[in-house]
Amino acid sequence: MWIFSQLFRRSLPKPRGFTLIEMLVVMGIMVVVTSAMLVRQSRFDSSTVLRSLAYGVALSVRQAQVYGTSVVGTSTTQVACGTGFYNTVTGNCYASAYGLYFSNALSTAVPSSYILFADLNGDGKYETNEFVKSFFLPTGYTISNFCATNQSGVQRCEPASISSLAIIFKRPNPDAQFVGLDASGNPIGSPLDVYSSAYVQVQSIADASNSKSISVTVPGEISVCVNGGSC
Repeated sequence: MWIFSQLFRRSLPKPRGFTLIEMLVVMGIMVVVTSAMLVRQSRFDSSTVLRSLAYGVALSVRQAQVYGTSVVGTSTTQVACGTGFYNTVTGNCYASAYGLYFSNALSTAVPSSYILFADLNGDGKYETNEFVKSFFLPTGYTISNFCATNQSGVQRCEPASISSLAIIFKRPNPDAQFVGLDASGNPIGSPLDVYSSAYVQVQSIADASNSKSISVTVPGEISVCVNGGSC
């Protein structure tokens, strides 16, 4: 019986481990698969943040629209109140219009902020005494472009044609008005451009192809586009 057992064991194939080449191949496959998953996950996370950011910008446009069509007061002096209504009891000025201001001069490096302002003097431009609130983009994202299209279909974009863009909502109408200014702060066009729509494009700094745009039309429609550019 013992002899039969020994013969049976000898007839079985001897166990063998992985060779060095096999281990290197398996490790290489694991590295490639893991790297691909990490890249896709990183891009997915970036796209998710960018989508949320674009809707955040759209909501700030809606906030300016609500401020412009409702009674929202800002603290200022009676002289600075300009065309707005000044309440001497509360010390608040009820501006005739509110807007958002986008400019390539707001940031020293990449444009990453924009301003909500009360248009106290009714000129459609932003002055420092009209400041209400600043909005800041998170690190790694930028306002890559903003454009306005006039009624002739000509598109004015930053930085080639305009340096700043204001989206204005004037009481009591919810309609949007757009003011494009050059580097000197002067309105564009001769005669002055009347714009039918505008959009603001936000983008991931690390991935230029990952961008979205927020479009606003004269009737006050606000929409977020899947890809960068006008909707």
